[in-house]
Amino acid sequence: MVRSRAILLTLFAVTWLLPSLGRAEAQSSPAFAPPPAQPAEPAPRPTVPVAEDEVVRGDPSHPNVALVVNVGAGYEPAAGMLDTLREKNLRTTFFVLGWWAEKNPELLKRISDDGHEIASHGHSVFDLTSVSDAAVRADLESADAAISAVTGKTTRPLWSASAGYRDARVHRIAASLGYRPIYLTVDSGDWTREATAEGVYRRVMERTGNGAIVVLHFDSPTTLNSTAVALPRLIDDLRASGFTLMTVTDLLTAP
Repeated sequence: MVRSRAILLTLFAVTWLLPSLGRAEAQSSPAFAPPPAQPAEPAPRPTVPVAEDEVVRGDPSHPNVALVVNVGAGYEPAAGMLDTLREKNLRTTFFVLGWWAEKNPELLKRISDDGHEIASHGHSVFDLTSVSDAAVRADLESADAAISAVTGKTTRPLWSASAGYRDARVHRIAASLGYRPIYLTVDSGDWTREATAEGVYRRVMERTGNGAIVVLHFDSPTTLNSTAVALPRLIDDLRASGFTLMTVTDLLTAP
């Protein structure tokens, strides 16, 4: 009798405890959760289409402007312009000569690290229209090699001919190498030895309109006393006039 009662009590305990243990295990075990969703891949940044035809301005129906900077005239560079661009929160496009990149890697790296767009201005041939097809190709390819060795990025697809020396043949070769020829809408005139800060400022403000590509220089004979001095006022007053300042890529791919 006693033994039977003990067996019954044991069976009762087991019958009562097993569901309780199951419930406790279910409560302590985390519910199944699917793995976190992977972040979506960022949309590829628009690029300027490669073609032989030269670009001289963006969309004239939008108040967008690119203040581009040519680099490689060979005079003392106005590094203070980089400080101004940073203070004004402006990232723009620098067209750089390959020989200059080889001589000034630290300064070029600073330009790139500041977030500016680096494009090709060729390597060292002053007048591409006067040399062979092979020499044009070599100049553009050596420029990209020299610049990308510092920045880690190709200059394609943006290229502007040194000193503006270009023709249909040069454009065709450039396009075959993956470039789009870029020229200008407004010449600031800051490359001349007579350039002054007031003259550069007045010329740009008077001639700039929607879609303009305005060319400034980083190391021309008078850059330190003309462009570098005029730049803060130019940025402020162009913006005050309703223009949005941007890179060449953004100018030419804006919706």
